[in-house]
Amino acid sequence: MTLQHDVFTYEELLGVLERLETPPGFKSELLHGEIILSPQQGEEHSDIIQAAQEAARAAGLPRWRSASDVLTPFPENGSGFCPDVSLLRRSAQRGVKPRPAADIAAVVEVVSGDRGANDYGVKVDEYARAGIDAYLIADPLKGACKLYRRPVDGAYETCEDFVFGDVVRFTADDTEFVLDTSDWPRLT
Repeated sequence: MTLQHDVFTYEELLGVLERLETPPGFKSELLHGEIILSPQQGEEHSDIIQAAQEAARAAGLPRWRSASDVLTPFPENGSGFCPDVSLLRRSAQRGVKPRPAADIAAVVEVVSGDRGANDYGVKVDEYARAGIDAYLIADPLKGACKLYRRPVDGAYETCEDFVFGDVVRFTADDTEFVLDTSDWPRLT
């Protein structure tokens, strides 16, 4: 089937992304009006995502408030991301798709492949503009994390660096999260 269309609106692109049957082993996101397919990463990537979800459970969040790869629209710049882990606010409702950015208290992204530029660039800006309390980037290539906190006027006030092995603590939506990165895998 061929779809002919001169220009898609943002809403149409989100609809396409929601209905897209992404090939196995790939993740789809919307970046400045373009649908991007990226290969999903291996065991190391999954281990870090699982550790973040375990930290959410340890902080008392029910399983559904630690979402993974759920589409979140950022319409100001024609983007829609599927964060590796979204820690949802108490006010969030279960089962909402796509997930509004206002529902998200914190995000954990694990750098993979060439997408590091997006994780360290456009996503920092988008998450801050959306008022997401904390954004943690875990980079198995560097064996390091970067934690952005306190969004004010569309930018994060603080940015802290950690190495794998440190304990990372942050508060989002009045919940303290503790991530022990001592066993997080590194890619060489």
